Amino acid sequence: FVGGLVFGNVAGRSGEKEVYFVDQSSDMASMISWLVFGALAIPVIQASWNWTMLGYAVLSLTVVRMLPVVLALLGAGLDRYSVVFVGWFGPRGLASVIFALIALEGLHGAGEDVVAVISLTVLLSVMAHGFSAVPAANRFAAKGPPADG
Repeated sequence: FVGGLVFGNVAGRSGEKEVYFVDQSSDMASMISWLVFGALAIPVIQASWNWTMLGYAVLSLTVVRMLPVVLALLGAGLDRYSVVFVGWFGPRGLASVIFALIALEGLHGAGEDVVAVISLTVLLSVMAHGFSAVPAANRFAAKGPPADG
């Protein structure tokens, strides 16, 4: 964050080249983070695997994550598909991995099960959202803009 503030003040408002550089750099950092996560997640999941973890991971991807989004969007005037779309593709990402690392460090040995559940949830999320992204986005785009009214 501080680096971004300094960069913005030094670079000025010239724009396009800097925005492209920042976008490409953030994409590279994200890819490296996911590569490292993938390399570390599988052994952690294998060491602690059980059906309860899988059940919670599935619940976490659906009910636990989507219900707060649905509640937050009540009264927003969106149709059901839009609310489900935002709930499915909404809040997720690298923060879960950071929370897993904090749990692993702070809880020591007791954090391994927590990290395994988080890792399994993130792994399932990457797979489920990856496979459903194109069909869901195409369906969402085919609906067209919402009608005023």
